[in-house]
Amino acid sequence: MTSTPRQRLLAGLIDLGLALAWALVVAAVGVPLYLSGRTPVLGPLGLNLLGLVLVVLPVTVALTVLECGRYEATPGKLRLGLRVRVDPTGSRLSWQRSLLRNLLKLGVPWTLGHLAAIALAGGGGIDAQIGAVLSMAVPVAYVVTLFRGDGRTVYDHLAGTMVISTAPGRRFA
Repeated sequence: MTSTPRQRLLAGLIDLGLALAWALVVAAVGVPLYLSGRTPVLGPLGLNLLGLVLVVLPVTVALTVLECGRYEATPGKLRLGLRVRVDPTGSRLSWQRSLLRNLLKLGVPWTLGHLAAIALAGGGGIDAQIGAVLSMAVPVAYVVTLFRGDGRTVYDHLAGTMVISTAPGRRFA
């Protein structure tokens, strides 16, 4: 059985909350170090790259490992009885397919957003404004595609995956 948009949005919010909690942990350690002068001066691009390495990369890898691991689900999906599978066969995800899915889901929008912020902070022109619009359009497109057609997002189509629903409380699909 396929998942509903509501289930996927709620699962996504749970996972986003956990990702933001990790970002707060990194910031709680990093900001005092930065303000104390114990870190090298990196500039806006360096700080954003550091954020990419310390936040986006670990979260993307964690989601990848969880989706292709034993329970085939992130914490949000596990809580709501959802699993990620290969479309159309319904087989388990490989590590590579899960990584592609999570890079498209998280890595691309986050990176676009950071690059747009850097360009706008640097006085950006029309290219920075286009980048800012694109960085917002990608996540909006993901949400819109949940409600159209078969309920698969753009990144599900590109990665060849689907999210299925299992019986509530069931740990394995």
